[in-house]
Amino acid sequence: MKPQTKWVILFLTSLSQFSFRVFVDYPSLLATEIKDHFIVNQFQINLLFSFRSFPNIVMPFVGGMLLDKYGTRKGLFGFMLFIIFGTFLCYLSIILNCFTLMLIGRFFMGLFLESCYVGVYKILSKWFKEASFAYSVDTAFICGGTIASTIMLPYLINNYSLDTAMLSCLLFCLVSFIGLNTVTTIDKIYQVESKQETLPHFSFSLLKQFNLDFYIIALSSIFCYTSYYIYSYNNAEMYKTMYHLSSYTAATLYGLPCYMAIFIAPYLGHLVDKHGYRMQGLQITSLIQMSVFLLMYLMPSCETTCFVIPAISQLLNGIFFASYVVTLWPCIQMVVSSQLSGTAFGFVYSSISFGISFASIFIGKVVQDETQASYSNMLGILLLISFLGASMNYLLYYRDSKYFNNKKYVISQNSTEMELKMLD
Repeated sequence: MKPQTKWVILFLTSLSQFSFRVFVDYPSLLATEIKDHFIVNQFQINLLFSFRSFPNIVMPFVGGMLLDKYGTRKGLFGFMLFIIFGTFLCYLSIILNCFTLMLIGRFFMGLFLESCYVGVYKILSKWFKEASFAYSVDTAFICGGTIASTIMLPYLINNYSLDTAMLSCLLFCLVSFIGLNTVTTIDKIYQVESKQETLPHFSFSLLKQFNLDFYIIALSSIFCYTSYYIYSYNNAEMYKTMYHLSSYTAATLYGLPCYMAIFIAPYLGHLVDKHGYRMQGLQITSLIQMSVFLLMYLMPSCETTCFVIPAISQLLNGIFFASYVVTLWPCIQMVVSSQLSGTAFGFVYSSISFGISFASIFIGKVVQDETQASYSNMLGILLLISFLGASMNYLLYYRDSKYFNNKKYVISQNSTEMELKMLD
């Protein structure tokens, strides 16, 4: 294995993640145009997220086991075919003016979308011991894709049409397909993936092999990411209603957390890998997230255009997003063996999708009137959910300090196997 090859792997996986983010959350940026085109309301827009998320309640876990059993090359190739088909149906729904077809497309898109993310993290965990930095670079590219979508999709809508914007989403889907297949080809050439890493059995009983800390991490991810993404899915419309922002300004603020994450995530990842303090950083991350919802909940709405309050909340959201990735996600590979890494990442993604799917429907009902009062109720609910996430993060810190002398979640490039034995 050539040392520089891992950087090629990191670039290609990050490029694929970039392309994913350009097209996957288009309903957030094209909500107004979709509602006008199909004559639907914000509840139906939230259904688009639910139909993508519902399959992922189970499929990332199944996909993770498939990746562990049959390898990332075969798994990612098959997963991407479903995503391409689903994205094509979403494009076709605009041409045929059929909202039901878009829902079906989102379902097929969601079947194995998160499983592709699982495959990416499985590859990175094999090639990189300095996990926080690798994940942070990947996150920076993800955020870059979100930013690109906030620029590109409104531009295509304003200068061309909704079907042109959806066609661009399909093209970016193909870019992800090419990138991931190139990565798995390199992975196979250098034989990073070996026969010894296959699962002896394909069964849900594998969940019994995970310890308590792993399930605390899963609960943290459910609460923290559910509150983050539900807020992101609805904040553009909320800013228009409560703070009288234009569609362009609201879309710009939607991408602001990603601007923050691009600049600070790699730096934070390097610091965590070098100096540690992962659990302490996780507590600060929890406080930042709760401050976002507390600020928005307590601040009154404006009678005229108000930019400052939404901007501050999104800046804090960006710090949370970058910090959470580099502090929590590497913990997963520290509490499970590499043999079960795909299954572990898949279970966490399934857990996140479980939270997002049901919260999308519930919050969709809460905000369907699109009034200031309904959005205020949403913020109160998200504040409660983020508090539950903070509680899980504190529990991880408590167990680490009490039983492991604050050494459990410290990564060293030369001691990963030793730490895994200690964790067992």
